[in-house]
Amino acid sequence: MHTTLITVCDLDGEHCIAEITNVIHDLPGIDTVDVTPETGAVCVEHSPLVSGADIRQALEDAGYQVQH
Repeated sequence: MHTTLITVCDLDGEHCIAEITNVIHDLPGIDTVDVTPETGAVCVEHSPLVSGADIRQALEDAGYQVQH
């Protein structure tokens, strides 16, 4: 398993957390997604089938701004 930590800007409530979780879980090889709304931290455990760049791109495609 790999772990990727991403910071998402301007999380706004439970709806954003649920949407981010769903967007990431739609990718192949995702094990767990943990979102901390206070900091915008998104911790993802995943297989080598998906990269951190893939996860960031999926979030950006869904309209979220991520810190690089």
